[in-house]
Amino acid sequence: SIRLGYWMDWDNSYLTMSDENNYTIWHFLKTVHERGWLYKGHDVMPWCPRCGTGISEHEIVTEGYQERTHLATFVAFPLQDEPGANLLVWTTTPWTLAANVAAAVHPNLAYIRAEQDGKAYYVAQEAARSALRGEFTVAREVTGADLIGRPYEGPFDELAAQKDIVHRVIGWDEVDAAEGTGIVHIAPGAGKEDFALSKEHELGVVAPIDEFGVYGEGFGPLTGQYVHEVAVTIAENLEQKGLLYRAEQYRHRYPVCWRCSTDLVFRLVDEWFIAMDDLRRPMMDVTHQITWHPSFGLDRELDWLAHMDDWMISKKRYWGLALPIYECTACGNV
Repeated sequence: SIRLGYWMDWDNSYLTMSDENNYTIWHFLKTVHERGWLYKGHDVMPWCPRCGTGISEHEIVTEGYQERTHLATFVAFPLQDEPGANLLVWTTTPWTLAANVAAAVHPNLAYIRAEQDGKAYYVAQEAARSALRGEFTVAREVTGADLIGRPYEGPFDELAAQKDIVHRVIGWDEVDAAEGTGIVHIAPGAGKEDFALSKEHELGVVAPIDEFGVYGEGFGPLTGQYVHEVAVTIAENLEQKGLLYRAEQYRHRYPVCWRCSTDLVFRLVDEWFIAMDDLRRPMMDVTHQITWHPSFGLDRELDWLAHMDDWMISKKRYWGLALPIYECTACGNV
């Protein structure tokens, strides 16, 4: 540590189980609460199904990504207002398809209606050659804006969990055509950005799995199955329904649990957070007062502070110390 320029008072190290440490953190949490920064949030979090606990963004950044190979699927979503035509979507997490509620396009991106073997697929023009197999003809050119609002049939509309869900195309400026098809499947109960879009576009939310990555009631043959063991089953189901365009093994960097290396999932949960918006500017001001060696450290720190999420401090099974938060079940007072 000293060779790295990292000196500490080794003879007086703090211990996480000490009263001094616990009471200091509890005092900190009390102060945060008094300033209105502590809240219980309903959000989609990175989650380890093996450990049964949420994983903070910091834990993913520091320990977090490994090369993984997953079954990626190209799936047809039939358009309700254009018989024979489909949206073609791509996902590396087929387990989330049972929670699909929308499909996202970039409003300004160019899309085509590609006709092939008696079927038609809408796909980003830039992605068509890599997404589609074999020859096809271009019957129509449109923009993403032309597709927004159009209704389609979901890939698992037969499930009880999908009852009353209305599937439609939404616009999202983060969509690109570098990978996949340029049309992104949106599952707010199983994706962080998806959940944010659900609030923006007033979408339904389907939360498919429990704390151990097992599908709950309402998911037909998937109920009771483990999230990381259903990709082939889902692909076969889609093929039987005529919705699977193709599937392939896809290697990419994917977030894993730093404790056990299990592939993480994203899950809708209630957790305790510290809101960072009021702290963001003061922390950036202090950052500017520091002399950074090397100098690019300043830009990296400012970029992190500008984009950091609220701080999730609660864990379901692992924690530094018990949180001194008591909720009244009768009136909700904290």
